[in-house]
Amino acid sequence: MNDPTPQAVYSLDILAEITGVSTQTILEYQEHGLIRPELDEDSLRVLRRIEHLRESCQVNLAGLKVLTSLLEKVEQLNEELRMLQK
Repeated sequence: MNDPTPQAVYSLDILAEITGVSTQTILEYQEHGLIRPELDEDSLRVLRRIEHLRESCQVNLAGLKVLTSLLEKVEQLNEELRMLQK
């Protein structure tokens, strides 16, 4: 039985508290497709990345969307490369 451990699911308020990002901002990120509607561990990771990019690069929502998409693609390609090297 190698079932993956189920991911934690957060309420909007809890995710806002954990990250220090307002609930309104999280909802805005969801509306723009930056964060999935399911507020899980992946959403938490993406939200932290978005906030880091926003603060360090001072980019708007369109820039955040491009950057997060590119970073996700890089992660996907790295994972594929790791699988090929096994």
